[in-house]
Amino acid sequence: MPITNAPHLHTVSLPHPYATTHQSPLPYQHSSTSHPSLMVLHPLLSRGPNLMFNVTRDLAHVQLRPDCSPNRLQESAVHPPVSHMIISIFELPAWSIEVVNPRGVTVSDVLLKVRELVNRNVASHEMHGPSHAVAIDSFRARSRADPRERAQGVKRVDFLGPKVFFAGLTRARDGSDSWDLHFSHRV
Repeated sequence: MPITNAPHLHTVSLPHPYATTHQSPLPYQHSSTSHPSLMVLHPLLSRGPNLMFNVTRDLAHVQLRPDCSPNRLQESAVHPPVSHMIISIFELPAWSIEVVNPRGVTVSDVLLKVRELVNRNVASHEMHGPSHAVAIDSFRARSRADPRERAQGVKRVDFLGPKVFFAGLTRARDGSDSWDLHFSHRV
């Protein structure tokens, strides 16, 4: 029996711990179902000044905001957690990144895979296209002072030109279950 004159409590929706004021949850369509749900990208991976990561350098050189613990790199890349992410690179459309972790993809997993992909050597058949000249110029500038770098040859990162800083992920423009990766000249 309800108590009379008792206050009535309403449920209140609280923001997700990864949600930030500039980013709202985005609808996400699971590839195996037709039920829409919400997927929220970790703030360190979203666009904005959340971290500084030169993709030519080791992950140990990632710089976080002063108020951000390095433990955040081990947090889930998205919520709800996923074990598989596909990331497309607008500047490098021939290559995509597949991030897999059966325990759940972390922020660190994403950054490691980005670095791994862009620092691979380029095969001779990949040296065609409009950004070929940019890649050659970047390679020359990058390897000018280091004979070991010159001996390794052109890398995928050379196709980015001066845009070697991780600038965040956004939902894929094509509406698929993947993410678009962005780079910038500076953070």
